[in-house]
Amino acid sequence: MIEDNRIQLQLDKHSGQIAKLLALKSQAAQEQQKMMIENLQVRNESINQARSMAQKESPMAAMNRRIIILTILALVIFTQVAPVFWNVPTVIPTVIEGASILGFQLTPDVVEYVTVEGMLKFDEIFRWATMIIEFYFGAQLAKGR
Repeated sequence: MIEDNRIQLQLDKHSGQIAKLLALKSQAAQEQQKMMIENLQVRNESINQARSMAQKESPMAAMNRRIIILTILALVIFTQVAPVFWNVPTVIPTVIEGASILGFQLTPDVVEYVTVEGMLKFDEIFRWATMIIEFYFGAQLAKGR
């Protein structure tokens, strides 16, 4: 009889802990949903503020922004096309790996420079162009209404 009571008390104790964990999980889910709703409200307020500022923007300010963006894009295009028009040799570093056994390097790596003629694709330039275009269209998003 006494042993049955002990077992019953331990079961009650464990079921209480499980119920407490479930309640904490439910509370955390409610907090997360509340934070997501607040985040969406802040984002909506930010977009509305951008739209109201865009309506107050003068035509010359919009023209200045367009000129800056077009100038930067022209420079990006120029850096891509210049090696083709003026036969500028472009040098690319190429690494020739040395010999190694089981991770121990026997001979060092050698960097050899290879000359290339023509246009190259520079990842940085395309990232810059993408960033500029996103900036421009992001400003257009503010004028949506």
